[in-house]
Amino acid sequence: MSHKSRTGQVMGALLLVWATPHPAEAARYVVEIKDMAFGPAPPHLKVGDTILWRNVDMFRHTATAKPSFDLDLAPGAQGEVTLKNPGTLTVICRYHPNMTMRLAVEKE
Repeated sequence: MSHKSRTGQVMGALLLVWATPHPAEAARYVVEIKDMAFGPAPPHLKVGDTILWRNVDMFRHTATAKPSFDLDLAPGAQGEVTLKNPGTLTVICRYHPNMTMRLAVEKE
């Protein structure tokens, strides 16, 4: 095999790898809980994204979206959730039912 032929094969293989679609990298978001409320819902959530819930309030709260997740967060605590399914999730605080948030999760 000639040097030109081998170079062409290598370049073709590299082009194929480069042109193959790769899934988007998962994003990471932070939602702060303070003043008896959830912070703004992250936009454009996708399956595989991670949300870090951070309780910066003086009260204990939960970030609960059954059956997907249920984090119990003391003041100053944080917890992480990776989104596994597409759809709309309603997040509540089990201790303070007036605290709600909606998360719209799209397919990858």
